[in-house]
Amino acid sequence: MASILVFEDDEMFRSFLIEALSNAGHEVRGAADGEKGLRMFQAQPSDLVLTDIIMPGKEGIATVRELRKANPTLGIIAMSGGVAKNSPLYLELAHGLGTDRTLQKPFRLEVLLKTVAEILALDATLRSRAGKKQLDQGN
Repeated sequence: MASILVFEDDEMFRSFLIEALSNAGHEVRGAADGEKGLRMFQAQPSDLVLTDIIMPGKEGIATVRELRKANPTLGIIAMSGGVAKNSPLYLELAHGLGTDRTLQKPFRLEVLLKTVAEILALDATLRSRAGKKQLDQGN
């Protein structure tokens, strides 16, 4: 299937995401923050990145900027939630920077798998534009 990188500082949640996406047939690797994740991406690019927004070290907004600059057609899904009361604002900002979709935590596994499948199904040249179009339409 696809190669996916997961950037998530919560070790248990990261392990859950890796296992769930692996069980869906994907090759999945994980990193605890954006800095480590970017190094992994540079060493071996992937088809899709799923990144948390609030992380220690290099947080998700800066990570999304760097990923989009390095690869304009990369599939990127941003996620945030939990105790972060401003997570909807962070997700909107990430979407404006070019993520293809955002997920508000907590989310259901089937929502994650459907979202991943939708992004991977997009033609690479449409990925970054799909996220921008969705933001423009207020979705």
